[in-house]
Amino acid sequence: MDFIAKFDFPKLKERNLFFNSQVDQESIGKLTQDIIGINEQDEYLKKYYEIHNLIYVPKPIQIYIDSYGGEIYSCFGLLSIIKTSKTPVWTIATGTAMSCGFLILISGHKRFAYSLSTVMLHQAASGFHGKVRDMEDDLIETKRLQSKIEDIIMEKTKITRAKLDKIYKQKIDWYLTLDDMIKFGVINEPIN
Repeated sequence: MDFIAKFDFPKLKERNLFFNSQVDQESIGKLTQDIIGINEQDEYLKKYYEIHNLIYVPKPIQIYIDSYGGEIYSCFGLLSIIKTSKTPVWTIATGTAMSCGFLILISGHKRFAYSLSTVMLHQAASGFHGKVRDMEDDLIETKRLQSKIEDIIMEKTKITRAKLDKIYKQKIDWYLTLDDMIKFGVINEPIN
C-alpha cells in the first residue's frame, strides 16, 4: 500500500450518473459522454497499474433512472454504449423507468429498482402525418423499431414473445409490480 501512496493517481470520474429527464439527443449525449469518459479513464488506469504489477478493478458505473421515456433513436444509441462498456454499468430505477426508461433499465449489466419505483412497458408510438406514401414509410419504420425493441426485451429479460403479444393485443401500458420485475428478470434485485 505504501507503494501505491507514492504515486499521484488522477482523480476518478464520478460514477453515479443521474438520468432524470426525457430521452432526447441532449440528455443521452451527456450520459453517453460520461460513460465513454469513465471507460477511457479505466482503460488508462488498467495500463498504469499493469506497469507497476498491480491490478485495477474499476467500480461499476451506476445510472439512477427517473424517466418517462422519449426518443427511441437516441435511446438505442445509449443502449449500444452500455452494451459495449468494458466498465460494468448498473442501472437503478428510482422513480420511473417507463418506455425508453424501461429499455435503459433492462440494459444494465446489473439492474435494480427501489420498492416504490414505477416501471412501464408499451409498444412503440408514432404520429403519422403527411401524404399516404409518407405514412406508409412511417409505419414500416415504426414496425422495424418495434421489432428491435422486442428483441432487446427478450434478450435482456425473461419476458417471452407470448407475453409481449398478450400485452400488445390488449393495447395496454404494462405497469410492472416489484414482484413482476423480479419474476420477469427486469431487475436482478430490489432495493427496499
